[in-house]
Amino acid sequence: MNKEINISFYGGVGEVGRSCYIIEHENKSIMLDCGIKLGEEVQVPEIPKEKLNSVSEIFISHAHLDHSGYLPHIFSEGHSKNIIATKPTRDMLSVLLSDYRRIQKKPKFSQKDVDMVIKKIEITEYGANKNRFNYELYQSGHILGGAMIKLGIDNGILYTGDICTRNTRILEGCKKNISTKTLIVESTYGSKEDLIPSIKEEASKMVSLINQTLKEGGFVLIPSFAVGRAQEILLILDDYMQSGALSRVPIYVDGMINKVLRIYRHNAIYANEEIKRKILMSDYDPFHSPNFKKPKTKDRSDVLAEPCIIVTTSGMLSGGPALFYLEKLSEDPKNMLLFVGFQAEGTNGRKILGGEKEIEIDEKKIRINMKIEKLKISGHSDFNELLQFINGISGLEKVFLVHGESKDLCESLEKKYEVIAPKIGEEYKI
Repeated sequence: MNKEINISFYGGVGEVGRSCYIIEHENKSIMLDCGIKLGEEVQVPEIPKEKLNSVSEIFISHAHLDHSGYLPHIFSEGHSKNIIATKPTRDMLSVLLSDYRRIQKKPKFSQKDVDMVIKKIEITEYGANKNRFNYELYQSGHILGGAMIKLGIDNGILYTGDICTRNTRILEGCKKNISTKTLIVESTYGSKEDLIPSIKEEASKMVSLINQTLKEGGFVLIPSFAVGRAQEILLILDDYMQSGALSRVPIYVDGMINKVLRIYRHNAIYANEEIKRKILMSDYDPFHSPNFKKPKTKDRSDVLAEPCIIVTTSGMLSGGPALFYLEKLSEDPKNMLLFVGFQAEGTNGRKILGGEKEIEIDEKKIRINMKIEKLKISGHSDFNELLQFINGISGLEKVFLVHGESKDLCESLEKKYEVIAPKIGEEYKI
């Protein structure tokens, strides 16, 4: 029996996207996440066929496609794997993977493959589990159902996935002060310059920008990721509108966000105590606020009838209803395009943030004259929060930095731990 532990990295290193890592121990092979990298072209993990063949279990930390989108590709190639995830992750994957297939010009997998992925998911709760191998799940604080996994081998191997140490409108921060010998931790905001303001500070800024735009008679377009970011933004808008601080106009919710709102409501037991209290102890449902409206007409003429707030997919302006609204609103300088999330290289969102005044949608050139603003409202931990999280772990000896920028974190951690910033295809024995 092989007692060595090997960790291999096939994506999500030195980059944000296509997270995919494999741990081999005692003839078991476990994959940690299975994502894609969205941009002008979809990039997938660079896994050798023999490594993929040997994998028996795939752990999915959360539903975002950069951690899960490669699953149906694997199944389409005839690889049927056991998948471990929480219930909210399973429910959201059924929506996200189907939508991912739909928006591809030439889908590389079928809806049947998506259905098989969902069927193979073993729903797992936070806490200790001993089904086939010892592991424990902890809340990650990133999105509903997001989980860190600790494997019970060699005094612990903890994989964080994406984590947020701060409390948000919907979730409590991730589990802290865990004991483990080896850590595989995300570093999306791993640069010293990556400091995220408080949610209260950015929310106040958002309300001020929106009120000013509405006062001038303009529309507010907020492209957002359907899972996590949209729900956080909507609850912030709703809270400020209820308090009277935000002008009372319709908040139109378009695209896949509506499906995900229903999933969040059905899985509200995974949310923080305040959300559960609102739902259980009052008549108010924060995921079904009377301030949220859906377009009633096919041409969305009702949405565009008078100034309002529009929260819609996709978050990087790479598809979805957001492109329709952008085309309709982009030339009027009274209107505002408000970014609230990461914009990948090559996407329309990154081009506009970079200052481009003309983009192409369906072979039609669109002039960008509307106001452009960006907020730092994130479901990730920033540089200081990552340091605090890592230094709070007991028994830690070895740290692998993945999923983002790592130079500053390396320099800050290497006096205390063995720190490794792996490259794609590299394998380490521990």
